[in-house]
Amino acid sequence: MENILEEFKKFLSEPRNLLILSHKNPDGDAVGSALGFKHILTAMGHTVTAAVPDAAPGFLKWLPGHKDLIIFERKNGKKAAAEAFRTADMIICVDFNSPDRLGDLECLFRAGTSPTLLIDHHPPQEQFTDMTRIDPTRGSTAELIYLMAVSLEMEAMISPDAATCLLAGIMTDTVGFKVSCSYPEIFETVASLMRLGGNKDRIYEEVYGQFSSDRMRLLGYSLVQKMKIIPGTGAAYIDLTRAELKQFNHKKGDTEGFVNYPLSIGEVIFSVLFTEQEDHIKLSLRSTGNFPANEFASRYFNGGGHLNAAGGRFFGNMEQALKHFEGAVEIYQGLLTNSKS
Repeated sequence: MENILEEFKKFLSEPRNLLILSHKNPDGDAVGSALGFKHILTAMGHTVTAAVPDAAPGFLKWLPGHKDLIIFERKNGKKAAAEAFRTADMIICVDFNSPDRLGDLECLFRAGTSPTLLIDHHPPQEQFTDMTRIDPTRGSTAELIYLMAVSLEMEAMISPDAATCLLAGIMTDTVGFKVSCSYPEIFETVASLMRLGGNKDRIYEEVYGQFSSDRMRLLGYSLVQKMKIIPGTGAAYIDLTRAELKQFNHKKGDTEGFVNYPLSIGEVIFSVLFTEQEDHIKLSLRSTGNFPANEFASRYFNGGGHLNAAGGRFFGNMEQALKHFEGAVEIYQGLLTNSKS
């Protein structure tokens, strides 16, 4: 690890063209990490571009520097991304552990010849970069980037904008400090970022206080009409079809956090949100205690993630996905029961 840090520090000793990439369906940690690191490296005198495969939810578009983010699916995005790959002295990947998470950007990434660095907090799946800085014990990639900046003596380059982006990444990936944050060091990082100008109050207001009335009605419908608890298992789920999402004028990011609500029920330790996409069913999985949501997602739903927070996909219709899920819950009944006690 120290060798990687020294090698990267040496690489940055002269001005470079750098490209930062993050994953499709970018969340707060993906966008916050990419933009936060971009601000830091730009302050050091480097030319930095950040790119993602598709657009982030609307509640993240206020983040400092978002307007300069290359969105590959947008008009001129493909041309801008291709140019960024062509001129990059290094490609820095943040917040994903497999190149297929790059979506349509994966082809450009695999065709690239520049040296590559991965910074991530997800358990490693495959080696696809020249250098890696991975620590699954941390609650977010944004936290890792801050710690990396401190180790490289770059803390003076963390502006209020950079601090706000990184703090947003930490706050959103820990769901407002509810998951993956049971260690004191994370709060030391948060305090440091606030001293550097990270705007905690604005993050909370923009991320958790700007919901639309349609989104609130969709949440109510999901809890009243669509939440199902599987008796005696500790598992619950919510399933939403494309027609139901359309009924409530769904916009990207509107279902963010829905999966957490069933976990507020005393008997529930495992919650899954199923949302119908154009060509697959998307799953968000959350758990409490030691029930392995990531293992469950990997084994049954082409996914993975962290112990208590994971994602997955099912290629079929909603009825098939729910039947597959309930069958898997039966297999995991013993572990679910033990995790409840």
